[in-house]
Amino acid sequence: MNKTYQETFRVHSTKCDQFGRMRPDSLFLSMQEVGEHHANELGAGYQAMLSRGLFFALVRIHVSTVRAPRCDETIVHTTWPGVCNRFFCPRYHTFALEDGTPLAAAGALWVLLDVNDHKIVSPAKIDLGFPDTSDIPSPIALPNRLPAIGGAGQTFSRTPVYSDYDLNGHVNNTRYITWLSDALGTQALKDMYIGDLVAVYEKEIREERPLDLTLARDGDAFSFVVSSSGEKHFAAGGTLRKEP
Repeated sequence: MNKTYQETFRVHSTKCDQFGRMRPDSLFLSMQEVGEHHANELGAGYQAMLSRGLFFALVRIHVSTVRAPRCDETIVHTTWPGVCNRFFCPRYHTFALEDGTPLAAAGALWVLLDVNDHKIVSPAKIDLGFPDTSDIPSPIALPNRLPAIGGAGQTFSRTPVYSDYDLNGHVNNTRYITWLSDALGTQALKDMYIGDLVAVYEKEIREERPLDLTLARDGDAFSFVVSSSGEKHFAAGGTLRKEP
């Protein structure tokens, strides 16, 4: 059983922004897909877990990007599960050029939920069959608390549409990153990229109803919250970084 799983891909133009860089949501989509490919190999993919009455849900993620992958570059994406505890199943990702030049790293915290009542099930009570990866150095700190910045921020409305929803019938976790990028806007992302990001997924969105999106900026630092009727669905904080 392989402790790590690796895929090599070429960055297609459809995954890029107008500046020739892989969009942040495309990076998240790669993590979602490649992580699932490895989970399938380990016997813990979506369908396999569903047959056991369980499914994985992303609750937090920390991503640090040195520079964005660029159009037509060949990228090596490596992922592996971290050591599970009573509550969380960590998973790590790294992105690098073929010569080993590091581009980005991520550490995500997933929870196991019961299909029927959506209550958390401790990984310690389930034989997931994951390999022991305690000997693999962590490429990034796992997400902790969100960075705090001052200011009330600007709030605007957005209603989820057909393309925002996934197989589970809720807004896909990558779409929140699309919304964050749209909120930051072209001028902010022209010469900068999301260099460091901590994101927290709090409550799924299933209905097509208006949401409140709030963006606050303090220099290169930002915070972003998606809520409805005072209830928080998603929150993120981080910093923009000038591309080398």
